[in-house]
Amino acid sequence: MGYKFLKDKDVIKFTEKFLHLSYSSEKEVAEFFKELRDIKNISFFEFIENNLEKNNIVFSNNKKHNTAKFLKIIREYKNPIMTKVMNKIKGLSNSIKSKIIKVDYPENLEGDTLTLTISIKNEEEVERFIEDIQRNKENIKKLITTIKKGG
Repeated sequence: MGYKFLKDKDVIKFTEKFLHLSYSSEKEVAEFFKELRDIKNISFFEFIENNLEKNNIVFSNNKKHNTAKFLKIIREYKNPIMTKVMNKIKGLSNSIKSKIIKVDYPENLEGDTLTLTISIKNEEEVERFIEDIQRNKENIKKLITTIKKGG
């Protein structure tokens, strides 16, 4: 496979063995390891050893699954605060979701609006919706605050 952005032979070898990178994800990986090397003076192998092997992360034969896992690790390393906040938001929104309530929040906190969408098919679901909202009132408030404050 020819790589336009990847220049480090170790990264290319690792990529060919474990990952399936799209054009944009190849660019993201290349930029990440270039910044890591140039700014933090950390080599590819140091990163792998410190972040994969130390956390017992094992790749499977499924390159697409491995790629998703690897990109998640890179993004968490680059943006630990954003990762922590987004995990909190996902947890709160999952606690609010139900069969009739869908929760949407701004991607990467680029906005400050929480959207609740309801799908009601019958009269009984109206009561269930009201009960769900009452039961989750505090989590909804926490979610709005988290979205607005970014944490």
